[in-house]
Amino acid sequence: MNTNMNFSFTRLMAVMKRDMMENWKTNIYRLIGCYSGTAMAFLFGMNGILSGNRGETGEMQYAGFCNTFHSILIFVTFFYLIVCASRIMEVMNTKNKRISYMMLPATIGEKFISRVIYVCIISMVIFFVGLFLAELTRLALLPLFDAPAEFSRFCLFDIMSVSFYDTIHINPEVYETSSTFIPYLFLISNGLWGHSIYILGGTYFRKHPFIKTWGICMAAFFLILYTLVNISDEGTLIYILKWMGNLANISSWINEEVIFSTISIIFLIFTVINWTLSYHMFRNSQITDRKPFRR
Repeated sequence: MNTNMNFSFTRLMAVMKRDMMENWKTNIYRLIGCYSGTAMAFLFGMNGILSGNRGETGEMQYAGFCNTFHSILIFVTFFYLIVCASRIMEVMNTKNKRISYMMLPATIGEKFISRVIYVCIISMVIFFVGLFLAELTRLALLPLFDAPAEFSRFCLFDIMSVSFYDTIHINPEVYETSSTFIPYLFLISNGLWGHSIYILGGTYFRKHPFIKTWGICMAAFFLILYTLVNISDEGTLIYILKWMGNLANISSWINEEVIFSTISIIFLIFTVINWTLSYHMFRNSQITDRKPFRR
């Protein structure tokens, strides 16, 4: 293990190259899985749209196909991201792998950044390559379907240029704010916080990190929900909302923008805390396999 505290891009690239070479089979399997799943979604989704909407025009059928696949794609992408985040320690999930990784001539920070780049960027590249190949497969098999000419267009490009923008476009009036910056900040901070939770779970749990982290999140969610709804006669959640509404009416400096901004900042703070804890647990794993309780 390199104890030099200076960051070296060369060492970082060497660690990433080593990860890619030793885990090439895993990357191939993930590419095949992403390709197979999205190709089936494309083909079955297109067949369902063509079979169930025969009275509509080709343009309407194609728009329905893109909108349906777009909604599925958003969910699948986020699910894929958190699964990859929980696999940040897959190169150190056994004692032999951990010792081998400890002996790499790189600093702990460089190793951690390498794993972050892998689970956040390289994994997404693999996913979108599989998605692109699946779209090419749909176009190649299009003559087998009785599809209108509109289905020969590249659906992914249309989703990114039109449907995607319409979906993420935020109307400030819905959030009662004067600009779209605050709602966007709220959504982005919420997503980063959720993603960082699985990074944190992945650095702690050695086996089945996604399932264990998801289980803890679901248990905490239902516990908080039960507490907010049932702790008082009218429900704590309703009481808090009424209190915030009354406070916003009484205080001129408190409005929806302040509330959304505050919540967004809290999410970002929690995100930084999760990433910091993840790094410290990653660093401890480089030293010894400490287990305060069984993982």
